[in-house]
Amino acid sequence: MQIALVTSWPTEVGDGSGTAVFFNALVDGLRASNHSVEVIAPNYDISNYVEVTLRRFLFNTDLRTDPRVLGADLVIGFDYDGYGLDPATRPPMLTSVHAVYGDVVQWEIDPVRTMVEAQAFFDRVAMERSDHITIGSQYAKDRVVELYDIAPEKITVIPHGLREPAWLAQANTPLAIPNDHPIIFALGKMYPRKRFGLLLQALALLKTDYPSVELRIAGDGLEWDQLHVLADELGVNANVTWLSWLSPTGDSLAFAREWQQADIFCHPSYQETFGFVYLEAMLLGKPIVAVRAGAAPEVLGNAALLVEPENPAALANALASFLQDSALRERYSRLARERAAQYSHEKMIDGHIKVIEQLIGSTNSAKRSVNSVIGT
Repeated sequence: MQIALVTSWPTEVGDGSGTAVFFNALVDGLRASNHSVEVIAPNYDISNYVEVTLRRFLFNTDLRTDPRVLGADLVIGFDYDGYGLDPATRPPMLTSVHAVYGDVVQWEIDPVRTMVEAQAFFDRVAMERSDHITIGSQYAKDRVVELYDIAPEKITVIPHGLREPAWLAQANTPLAIPNDHPIIFALGKMYPRKRFGLLLQALALLKTDYPSVELRIAGDGLEWDQLHVLADELGVNANVTWLSWLSPTGDSLAFAREWQQADIFCHPSYQETFGFVYLEAMLLGKPIVAVRAGAAPEVLGNAALLVEPENPAALANALASFLQDSALRERYSRLARERAAQYSHEKMIDGHIKVIEQLIGSTNSAKRSVNSVIGT
């Protein structure tokens, strides 16, 4: 089977973050299952959000005549990629949903907000036109149904799974010399919905009782400058180490080192359709503090301390609970590893192959029915 896999979002983890992690895991898994996969991914520079969004729209316009798409047995489009393909002439299309732009837009301000609204429009068009949709969580499915009025039966939830990366073994190795002060690690793109500002506010409260606590943030993005200003205003810059973006496929040793020395992982994001960072933290047995929002409760279950959104005091209290109680940290470390076992790369690939085979089978059956009617 020839599969055309289409994405205008970056496929390198350093730029594409969790979506890129999934993309590479899916490509490798399908190829390992003897499927021929043609990757169509321009990998634009995403430093200018407005410009890259317009380039992504243009890419989708050109896609209509791409022979790699038209000659495939199946097209898999990421998010809205593939929205412009003609259902009458294209192969069967499966849409793999990750961002849910209609959900993201509530956090944005112009000019980014306008671009996100446009992408939400084409998100809906792609899902309406696709033959089936896969998505990583029930939360994300519910949002697609509510925001885009897509029939629930058209959407299959397949929880993500993570291939065991090369850096994981080192990150799982105990430190030769234990930390001499508590370290909280945070990782992610600095988008408004990730709520890193909330974590800085919590740190300002936390450092009263834990003056030596260090927050190490690995990430870059739209809010980089604003977050530095906020840290200055809160008086916490001395407690923050700004790591910029660390790529597990770039400097894997540095990436592993950050996970290795982290006493606690904190991800205050308000909107995740799955959240690969949760899975990475669980695989490493890190005590996790997150917000009870998005897919976090569904993915983390009882393996994390979850607090109410937009509540810096609650976030600070949860972090303090771990800092002051080593037995609690050990308990949640165990729970995290147990929870991580539920999310395997094999299950994820098997789930997608099942959907693909059903989609191809139903399409072929429909063609046979049409041919029998017209006598060919």
